Parts: sequence; C-alpha cells; structure tokens
Amino acid sequence: MNRVLPLISLFSVMMTLSVQAQVIPTKFSKESQECIDCHAKETPALSHQWGGSQHFRARVGCYECHGEAQEQPYAYKHYGVYISSLVTPKDCGRCHEQQATEFLNSHHAKAGRIMGSLDNYLAEVVEGDRSMVTPGFPHGISSPAVSGCWQCHGSQVKVLADGKLDPATYPNTGVGRINPDGTEGTCSACHFNHRHSVEQARNPETCGRCHM
Repeated sequence: MNRVLPLISLFSVMMTLSVQAQVIPTKFSKESQECIDCHAKETPALSHQWGGSQHFRARVGCYECHGEAQEQPYAYKHYGVYISSLVTPKDCGRCHEQQATEFLNSHHAKAGRIMGSLDNYLAEVVEGDRSMVTPGFPHGISSPAVSGCWQCHGSQVKVLADGKLDPATYPNTGVGRINPDGTEGTCSACHFNHRHSVEQARNPETCGRCHM
C-alpha cells in the first residue's frame, strides 16, 4: 500500500501539469464574438444552449465550428465571412481527431447507406408520395421518407447553387447523414446542437430517438 501512494501522487502531478499545459483562451475570437453579439439577440435559445456547453467554457465559438473556406461548395457569405450551416465529422475532427476517426469507422456512420437499398426504394418510390417539392427535388420527394427514414438513417445533403442546403435534406441529424465533403454521419445525432455534451450521448433516451 505504501508503494501505491507515491505512484498515485505522481500520477496526480502529471495530470495537473497536463491540464495546465492546455491553456484556455481568455476571450473568443473576433469572428465568434461578432456572431455571439448578434445571435444573443436574434436566436437567444440557441445562444443559451451553447452557453451551457464545454465549448463555451473553452472559448470555442460559432466561427470555430461554422467557419468555412470560401472554395467549399456549401460555404456562403454571411456578414463578411464565409460560413456553413452544416458541421461535419471532418469539422469536429479538427479538435476531436480520435473521436471523429472512431465515429467515421463505426456502424452508426454507415447508416445512410440504406438509401441505396431496396428498403429505401420502397419508401421513396413505391410508396408513391411525391408531395415535398424543393429546389433539389423539383419533381417532389417522399415526405414520409424525409420526416421518417431520413431522420434516423440520415439524408444525402444536397447543395444548392447559392451554397445553401436543400431543405429536404437539411436540417438533418440522422446518424448516417452523407455530407457534401465526403464524410458520413453527424456527431450531433448523439451530441445535440448546440450543447454537444457527453452526458446527452450517454442518456438512453438519446439512443431511443432511433432505437425505439
């Protein structure tokens, strides 16, 4: 027992030094602060959700997740900066590299592949409903598929000419969503926007949204 205590103390010191090495910024980036000032007035509920997150405490703001390179087809100009409404596992992986890699290699991330199957053909075509007409689906798409199957399995996100996303395919947090950057899945299927908490992902009710 006496030999174990020094090892525990050494581990504690190492962990403390590790935490101290990760310096948390004292303020948000200029771009994110501009987003915060506006969204606190325009979308207070969203701001409140994010304000209770670890991202907020680590000074990770809107721009760090939604900022996008101009050349991306789904980027659009918003008050002088290029952003995307869509946040993909590739974006999350800029900070959470291990977690994003594990997710992209998981069975969950492949859930959107059902869209190439007979089951999906039955839901979208044979079922016969074509009542949802959008720019991406000018001849209509099955509303039961959009509001049913795709909400768990994910949609294939379509990008419109102006960089915005087709409303039949996004917003969508289906766990196997097929993103225009080539990635499969979305972290927010389990870590909800905009709190993104670990606790949410471990809640059985979260799993029950799809696994009823």
